[in-house]
Amino acid sequence: MSFRQLRQLLGEQRGVALPMAMLALVLLSALIIAFSMLASSEPVIANNQLQVAQARAVAESGVERAIWALNNPADPNGIPNPLVTAASPYDGSTTTAVMKDGVQVGVFTVSVTNGTVPNERVIVATGWVPSDTAANKVKQKIQVSVLQFLFSGFPPPAALTVRGEISIGGNTLIDAWTDRTCGNKAGTNSEGLTTTGGSASVYGADTNHTANEATDVVQYVPDATLDKYMLTDTDFNQLKKLAQANGTYYKGTVTFDASNPLNNGIVFVDTVTGNNIDVGNTTTPLSDFASVEIHGNAPSSADGIFHGIIVVNGSLTISGNFQMYGLVYATNDLTYTGTGTGLIKGAALSRNIRDTSTTSIDTNTGGNASIIYDCNAVKTGGGQSNPGFLPEKGTYREISG
Repeated sequence: MSFRQLRQLLGEQRGVALPMAMLALVLLSALIIAFSMLASSEPVIANNQLQVAQARAVAESGVERAIWALNNPADPNGIPNPLVTAASPYDGSTTTAVMKDGVQVGVFTVSVTNGTVPNERVIVATGWVPSDTAANKVKQKIQVSVLQFLFSGFPPPAALTVRGEISIGGNTLIDAWTDRTCGNKAGTNSEGLTTTGGSASVYGADTNHTANEATDVVQYVPDATLDKYMLTDTDFNQLKKLAQANGTYYKGTVTFDASNPLNNGIVFVDTVTGNNIDVGNTTTPLSDFASVEIHGNAPSSADGIFHGIIVVNGSLTISGNFQMYGLVYATNDLTYTGTGTGLIKGAALSRNIRDTSTTSIDTNTGGNASIIYDCNAVKTGGGQSNPGFLPEKGTYREISG
């Protein structure tokens, strides 16, 4: 290319700077306008998000208030147990203010109703910010189900409750006469026949304190009545979590003795697979059932007595000079052969889900196997375990409206 041609080509580019400058100015103007709009809308969006979070927190305050009231039924502001109809402010009709540093953050309403099982409650709480009557209010609604350990609110009907047959022998003592703080209870309740032999004595909370009468040994109790006192899968799942937190969750075949001591609290021995028995439409094989043995020297506490709740998702055998304060629950068979001063102070239950054998309570020569009904020991797990109502896993949800 000649110098002349190059000069001509460059000369034709003169004047391009102005259009480029105008284009850049348009782009910058658009960006400035967009940033200005964002700058004006961001505070509104942030404030809206803040109010939504505040409304959710206010609603959660309503949930916490309801849980407190459920766990304090004797308090003037508590909720009675069993629940018939919740009174104000737990019927959803009354707003409660939530204050911070003397300033109202918002208000909530809360309602508490019975769940699908006797020890379940459903809480629905609605929170408003800044109030339910404000022109520009924000609203959040929460629903959660809470569950109480069944026997804290519904103590068993007898010192020994079995969904099957019972055989009592030796020098056994089963006594529901000395403690009536939970009401009058029978010595034993069974779905089938209960036989007593040897010098065994069974006392219910009657007036004559004579052993082994029909009011002491209550037989042929309908399944529908006994089922109210049998733990559900929901109960099991809750108890598993508590035992895991306590470090006392086990699976399969377990023996508790001096080399593997039994620590106080909620002890849960699950099936081999960790699945609940016969959950859904499945039939769990017996090989998956937990199998537990407890010997007399098992308690780890200094007083030599176990304090807590023992739940076995299978069969349980107790032998020797074992003493405990609390509650024993076996999904299948329960066998208790005591020696020395063997004692369960609280209550014992067997669901007998497979009915593979009769529940047997017996003693050796000169030994003692006692089940003494104690209402407080049942409710509190011997003073160790009284978690009250706790939220059920997977039930917390925010709902529209």
